[in-house]
Amino acid sequence: MRHFPFTGGRYALRLALAALLFLGLAPSSPAQMGQADIRGRAPQVIDSGLLDFGGRPVYLYGLRGARAEQSCTMNGGQSWPCGREARWAARNRIANHWVECVERARGPGGEIFALCYLGGVGGPELNAWLVEQGWALAARDYAQDYAAAEDAARAAGRGLWRGR
Repeated sequence: MRHFPFTGGRYALRLALAALLFLGLAPSSPAQMGQADIRGRAPQVIDSGLLDFGGRPVYLYGLRGARAEQSCTMNGGQSWPCGREARWAARNRIANHWVECVERARGPGGEIFALCYLGGVGGPELNAWLVEQGWALAARDYAQDYAAAEDAARAAGRGLWRGR
């Protein structure tokens, strides 16, 4: 399929911004325009709580992802690579989607914590999905956004909650 450079939303957005600049009414920040801070097609998934946009790490706000090398124990005592499965679930959910992330906070070392959406802002929220499916834990120490979703995933035994 061929893509033409002057069709679609980007061209319309550029025209609108040009008109606003001409009239002296341009918004002063991307947040005022409703745009995401970080965007890209299918970023690299480091683990279920960390994405990499071409060397720019973005931590998913409001959750704690399972490290890729993490192991969990099933209720029967058998070990399983839950961190790899969580990373696979995140990769599979993202697939080839365009991902846009809106920065919500900065860590003490300047780390970016963001809400990320599939297909752009307004699309399905990746952060919520990971917690709802049990592939990440709610970061209750700094955000309560996903506490109820984690409780439901735990009660249903989804994702990481299949064991201990």
